[in-house]
Amino acid sequence: MNSIPIGKLGRALAGGKTAARTGGALLGYYAKRPFLSSQRQQIEKIKSQQAGARALFSGLTLLKGTALKVAQQLSLETDMLPEAVCKELSRAYHQVPPINKALVRKVIQNELGAPPEEMFKSFDLEAFAAASLGQVHRAMTEDGLCLAVKIQYPGIADTIENDMAIVRQMLRPMVPAHQLMPALTEVTARLKEEVNYLQEAENITCFDHRLNMEGVRLPEVHRDLTTGSVLSLTHLPGRPLDIWLTDGPTQKERQIVARRLNAIFLKSLYECHVIHADPNPGNFIIDDNLNVGLVDFGCIKHLSPEFIEQYRQLVASAAHDDKPAHYRVMVDIGMLQQAQDSETSDEIRAVSDAFCNWFGTLYQSDSFNFNARPDFMVQGKALMMRCQRLHRHINVNPDFIFLERTRYGLFRLFDQMAVSVSFRNPYEW
Repeated sequence: MNSIPIGKLGRALAGGKTAARTGGALLGYYAKRPFLSSQRQQIEKIKSQQAGARALFSGLTLLKGTALKVAQQLSLETDMLPEAVCKELSRAYHQVPPINKALVRKVIQNELGAPPEEMFKSFDLEAFAAASLGQVHRAMTEDGLCLAVKIQYPGIADTIENDMAIVRQMLRPMVPAHQLMPALTEVTARLKEEVNYLQEAENITCFDHRLNMEGVRLPEVHRDLTTGSVLSLTHLPGRPLDIWLTDGPTQKERQIVARRLNAIFLKSLYECHVIHADPNPGNFIIDDNLNVGLVDFGCIKHLSPEFIEQYRQLVASAAHDDKPAHYRVMVDIGMLQQAQDSETSDEIRAVSDAFCNWFGTLYQSDSFNFNARPDFMVQGKALMMRCQRLHRHINVNPDFIFLERTRYGLFRLFDQMAVSVSFRNPYEW
């Protein structure tokens, strides 16, 4: 890909064309459906979803930046989107067409003050990975150290708000609005935090000083080669988690990696008071020794000790099936409105109790086997849909939503990995 559409008009036109292609694929199916047998309807439906997904992926990756981030996030929404769409959007982690080499050189020149051949001993102008707001290149310092250099796509910081309106238009044929809007609202907030690579460098330093866990690796920031739009880090060897899984790791190997992912979350939250809040598989690099490397620190979340204690009480109440306590903490956190009619109040109380049951299932034994409980994530999705129907009566605590989305994302990974995880930990049990 040689260029990125710039300006509101150019990007809006690209989004409109994608929406037309995506909607056209689905309309073609609906036009034929009355004349097809039941079996043929299913075949044609899948074909239309695949065609729509390819058009959607093409349009989202053309815009890059905001749109690429949406593709990455929505590929995790396996309960929201058809399987064909999730599969196609998952390409956003590793198969995004790069910007051209001349533009890469221009960004390096503008940001570091000299072309890449003068700033590095070697610099591969071919990107080896796509990040949410940029792409990553292999490079080597003068003293022979291997680097991963992330380059932000030009103009991304100026397009966020406008792009989100375009993305809503592009996704409308594929996703119901009541499911789409909460996800897009959160992505918008995250994007505004991620456009400054100097802040991401500080985030990495923050985690490096606080986490310090065996089997967990973080990249080192090279400050002399880092600006607001260029981030130079030591290269972590290994494969992204989703690619690693396709290589057929043993059950024992998957268990070790899952245990480390869970431990990272728990220590980050309860001891460091900050979480790596983008649990997509492309952000976890697994090496040959099963060490977990953390990358992409554009989105982290600091949480107050007071809020973390409230969250701990909420989880503990679910773990010990204490429904009255669970409801009280939901009120304390600010999730529930104080003034409600009795019917709505009863329904919200019922939803609180249902979440208590669902989340508490993880703690009923020494370990929870995701492979043996394929209904667990389905039940969680059903509860979330139930909450969406009550959204006018439930307050949104940004810290709580941010935290739970991160943890739910880990549950999805554990489910995909088909592992058993011990959730009985000293913080919550």
